[in-house]
Amino acid sequence: MENDIDALTRLNIEIGKRETAGDAEAHAWFEKRLASKLTFRRADLKTFDDRSDFIRKVAPADPRDTTVESVVVDGDGAFVKCTVNVHSAAGEKRYRNLRLFIREQGEWKLLGWANEPI
Repeated sequence: MENDIDALTRLNIEIGKRETAGDAEAHAWFEKRLASKLTFRRADLKTFDDRSDFIRKVAPADPRDTTVESVVVDGDGAFVKCTVNVHSAAGEKRYRNLRLFIREQGEWKLLGWANEPI
């Protein structure tokens, strides 16, 4: 059985892959992994999306790599810090992502997500 840190590391890397894919399968994947009351702050530091907004905006995008820097698990809550590098024709973009997860019915769900440019 996978431990919590490995599961959360894998989940956070998969988030980037699904964001890049941006297809119907990615939408279904996020439907299962986002908490019912997600709050997501976009990299412009002004826009806040709820769960529906986030899923609606997932579309094919430039490829990205996610590096998980730390995972802190405290019971049924977890905090993940990672760096996301987006590879575009216009150049590399880097973002710091702080993500808050809760465990619901044995599954990790993303509850809060703050994104900011580096």
